[in-house]
This record gives sequence, structure tokens and C-alpha cells, in this order.
Amino acid sequence: MNWFVTESPRPAWIARRSYAPWLVIATVCFGAFMGQLDASIVTLAFPAMAAHFHADPEWISLSYLITLVALLVPMGRIADRVGRKIVYIYGFALFTGASIACVYAPGFDALIAARVAQGVGAAMLQANSVALVTTAVAPEQRRKALGVQAAAQAAGLAAGPLLGGYLTEHHGWQAVFAINVPIGVVAVVAGHYLLPRTKTVRDKGKPSWRVVPGLVGVLLTYAALFAPMTLLPFTMQRPLAQIGLTVAALPLGFALAATLLSKPGIRVGALIAAVALLLPVPQVVQLVVAGIGLGIIAPACTKRVMGALPEGSAGVGSGLVNVARGLGTALGVAVATLLVHALQ
Repeated sequence: MNWFVTESPRPAWIARRSYAPWLVIATVCFGAFMGQLDASIVTLAFPAMAAHFHADPEWISLSYLITLVALLVPMGRIADRVGRKIVYIYGFALFTGASIACVYAPGFDALIAARVAQGVGAAMLQANSVALVTTAVAPEQRRKALGVQAAAQAAGLAAGPLLGGYLTEHHGWQAVFAINVPIGVVAVVAGHYLLPRTKTVRDKGKPSWRVVPGLVGVLLTYAALFAPMTLLPFTMQRPLAQIGLTVAALPLGFALAATLLSKPGIRVGALIAAVALLLPVPQVVQLVVAGIGLGIIAPACTKRVMGALPEGSAGVGSGLVNVARGLGTALGVAVATLLVHALQ
């Protein structure tokens, strides 16, 4: 049973390839995509789930987010000690199993319990995602690699509203959880073969003040992403599929910027996001431009945080970054929910 608690090495023919680090990035992108897909896809199913269970839908999201945020740093510390690969793979397995439990939840309490289990699995994933990226590539490639990982998150955010509206209308709210299962199965297999063992070097050193501005920037970026994504499905009087297309414009702009615009800094991104609100253009264009600004800010802030921490604390740093993401997401959902109640 030693294999159950020991990280397995990659096949030698994979480890020797010059592009092996980017296979690690691609594997991590599965988790980045699925975590944000799950967070955003349920927003379009909120009205249907609220009607089905006769309960307030925000707890479907907040139970997941609160669990996720509470466990990110502890999971990062555990991964630094026992291995990031093994924690990451088990996180995928737990998340996938909990998704199945959500599909067959007999009542609202059971659904919330399954969402909590999903949050635990997501914490195991996200506490390791940024650490796996930053330790897999050379320092000069980290901004690009973090941009790709952020783009995968944004792709999940963009796909969520599109798939959420379609699946809820045609297959019921259960389908927004069922879609996680095939992705999770592929990711567990990919993680086993493509992720390296993660022996941690015990570096010494204290984090600088740059960690705090970076975390604040990440938090505000994700709050700005999720507030409109939660609010629009309740305020737009259109079919769900059309709402999904509109909402997806924001994370689409985010993904484009995170992937293609690696040089502009935080100030440029903030200026672009602010100007988007003043443009006399259709709402979809405003959302795309705002997403571009946010997509510039997020990878730059993440790089600032990880660059200020020793490599031996990469798991903790990854956890902190994702705590900021989770708190920002929860803040965005909470503010949007308050606005929904105020407008009713």
C-alpha cells in the first residue's frame, strides 16, 4: 500500500522531453479550468436550483467558497511537506466524486454537504496549482506560464455561463455538476503520468511587503470578475443562452489578455478596466474590454506574490494566492446577491 501515499515519478521518456514543463502547465490547467467552470456554471442554474429546493441559492455557492478559502493555506502547507503531486491528484479524485454526489443529492442539505466536499477537493487542487506552475518553468518564463494558467481559469469562467445556460435549459440543473466528471477522470490520469515528483527544498527567507499588494490585487480582480457574472442572470430579461453569451464576454477578455499580453503592468490593466465602464459601446464590448484589463492585472499580481516567497514555501504561496481569489469571488457573489435582493 506504499504506492497509495507515495508520489510516482513520470515515465522517463516524458521527463526527458524539452517541453515536459509545459506538459505540467497543461495538466495544471485542467484543475484551473474545472475549478472556475464549477464556480461559474452554477450561477446560471441558481434560479432552477432555488425553485427545485425552495431555498436561497447563494448557499450553493458560498458553502463551496467558504470551505475552499478556509483550507487553501493548510493544504498548501501539507503539499509542501508530503508532495504537491499526490495532493493534487487526490484533490481531483475527491472533487470528481463530490460532483457525482451533487448530481444525485436527494435534498438541499445533501447538496450543500456535497458542495462542501467539492470545496475540500478544490482546495487540494488550487493550493498546488500556482506552486506547480512556478516550480516547473524557468524564472524568465513564469509570467507567461502564470498567464496560461490564468487563461485556463478564465476559459472555465467563460465556459460556465455558456454551458450553464444550455445545460440547465435542456438537461436540468444536475447537468452543471455532471459535466465535471469526465474532465476529472482525464485530469487524474494526466496528473499521474505528466506531473513530476515534488521534492521541496527548504529555503530560508522572509516574504517581502510585495506579497500583500499582490494578494490585494488578486482579491479585487476576482471580485470584479464575479460580481457581474452573478448579477446579470437575475437582471437580464433574456433567454438563458443569450445571458450566457453576454456574461461570457468578461472572462473571454480576461483569457485573451492573460495569454497574449504579458508585458503590460498592473497600472495599465487597471486603467483599461476603468475606461471600459465609460465607453459608449454595447454591454458585451464593455465586458470584453473590462476583462482585458483584469486579465493583465491577475498574472502580474500572482507573479509578484510568488516572486517574493522562497521556493520551499511555494505551496503556501499558492494557497495564499487562491485564498485571495476565493475571497474575491465570495465578495463578488455576496455584493451581487445583496444587489439582487435590493432590486427585487
